[in-house]
Amino acid sequence: MQTIKIAIIDDHNFLIQSIKDRLSFFDTIEVIHTANNGKQAIDYTQKNANFDLILMDIDMPEMNGIQATKIIKEQFPHIKILMLTIYDDDENIFQAIQAGADG
Repeated sequence: MQTIKIAIIDDHNFLIQSIKDRLSFFDTIEVIHTANNGKQAIDYTQKNANFDLILMDIDMPEMNGIQATKIIKEQFPHIKILMLTIYDDDENIFQAIQAGADG
């Protein structure tokens, strides 16, 4: 069975660890990278785009998840990106979809 390789991008380390803990129950999921802002996500992806999915926060310092999603999807359309947010904001969700988010 193929392993799904995931990156988690969020500016809250507690949330990153919580997601990693929950995903650790699945043998077919491997978290291969974490980062705290969109710029770090782009830098890593440009060096190693050999993963399947990014869980991306919308609101982060230095570069937000919407901006990072747009850049990553333009260069690496095969990587799926799911947005994470605590906001019930239709505008941010719409912008994330326009940037190429898959969900």
